[in-house]
Amino acid sequence: MLNNNLRMYLKILRKVNSINSQHRSISNLCIIDFILSKFSILLTPIFLILKFKPNVITILNFILGMFSIYLINFEHEYFQYAVLIFFLFILFDHVDGSVARYGKKTFFGKFIDALFDAIIYGLFFISIALYSFNLIENVHLLMFCLFSSALLLVDVLTLDKFAALVRWSNDQNNKKFKPYIRKTKFFRFFATLRDIIFIGTLSLIFTTENLEYFKISLIIIYLSMIISSLLNIVMHIFYAGDYLRFKKK
Repeated sequence: MLNNNLRMYLKILRKVNSINSQHRSISNLCIIDFILSKFSILLTPIFLILKFKPNVITILNFILGMFSIYLINFEHEYFQYAVLIFFLFILFDHVDGSVARYGKKTFFGKFIDALFDAIIYGLFFISIALYSFNLIENVHLLMFCLFSSALLLVDVLTLDKFAALVRWSNDQNNKKFKPYIRKTKFFRFFATLRDIIFIGTLSLIFTTENLEYFKISLIIIYLSMIISSLLNIVMHIFYAGDYLRFKKK
């Protein structure tokens, strides 16, 4: 029985790895996401053997992300664990994508996955900002972090709205503009900023006892978010003038 399960696991693992290698590589992921996506491949066969549906994994992962946010806001002594749980959330975000690619992806699945990601990321970084205020009691830093978090949500809205309108315009005007320009325009620059944000977030685990280092990590994280969000918004406005110049029918 054990050997049969192991053979099944390895068989699914090979197929999952083959599928993911076509869609998830270092060329279209930041380094941290790429590493986590590789770990997710090892977990994906387990969920497939247990017959978990992608949307169920997405919902359970959303609960995991909310638990991380709860710990940051209401159980301060578990802050380090909350940050680790957030990265576990990112890991399982890759898992639900792998499970979906193994079977059949649905637009509803993509919708709730993107929606839950936006909610968790936004609330997580807002929670980090509030937690930092409890430690440092710096109002200016709090405002800076909250502004960065708000800008992150505007960034996500810009990405989704632009993609939806480009697809709509392409359909009505028989065009083939790419809806996700950040994947082709300055991708490595944006991926590097994402890595800086993730590494900075991880560093918070080790700097809570040294408030000066903690403050520096915060500034690096939220400044990277501002740079990434502002440049991305400006870039989409620029390309919208070209991609969406057609009249609505």
